[in-house]
Amino acid sequence: MGADSARIGTAINPVDATLFLPEEIVTEMHSHASLAYPEECCGLLLGVFEGDTVSRRVQESKRMENVFLKEERYHRYSIDPKEFLMVESAGEARGLEVIGIYHSHPNAPAKPSQFDTARAWPNLSYVVMEVRDSKPVETRSWILKDDRSEFASEKISIVK
Repeated sequence: MGADSARIGTAINPVDATLFLPEEIVTEMHSHASLAYPEECCGLLLGVFEGDTVSRRVQESKRMENVFLKEERYHRYSIDPKEFLMVESAGEARGLEVIGIYHSHPNAPAKPSQFDTARAWPNLSYVVMEVRDSKPVETRSWILKDDRSEFASEKISIVK
């Protein structure tokens, strides 16, 4: 499944942030979302912050296990903190940072839920994929506002 098989959201972001996302990583995220359906998938995006953290350039993705309660995984995800720290440390050893988190929304829009908002951190990109019948139909990226009140849409730029 190619990066153009699902619509990529590019709404104007009030803070002019851009997530530079390689096409092969979009394909990998979409594959992960399809395989996990009807549960939410989740993973980490590693790369570098550019321009005073306004833009983020993804260089790697890492699938993570959704460790939320089994009966709630159709609309919730959670990443094991120890696993997160291990991926973060391994990335830092190679000069990369965790710059974002991706997850899927089975049969729901590609926008953060209240649950997502309550658990998010500012300065990270949150890529959300809407998945219907095992197929990604829309992929959007979001950044939590500094006051943690809500997410702002972030532009995605697909790179080769």
